[in-house]
Amino acid sequence: MEERIQFVENTAKWTQMRDTMTVGMFEEWRATRGLADCGKFRTRTFEKLALKMIERFSNCTLTAKHCKNKHKRMKEKYQYAADMLVCSGFGWNEEK
Repeated sequence: MEERIQFVENTAKWTQMRDTMTVGMFEEWRATRGLADCGKFRTRTFEKLALKMIERFSNCTLTAKHCKNKHKRMKEKYQYAADMLVCSGFGWNEEK
């Protein structure tokens, strides 16, 4: 039981507004050289994002690790969508 409580306390709550802000900041930092030589974001970038989130949202308790994990999950989802767009017959339907 103790492990479960600890896990729940370390879970970050992401809202649509936080997602939008996160993507915007990553785009900004990518344009202003927030990347390391290998093309990945520096650890300091995730620390900056966590601080910006705490400033923007008063009840936010995100850490750099939460931000790094969110970035990883967003990259995975983007890659899945990009892979599906390459498949024959897959496309976007504005009506549905």
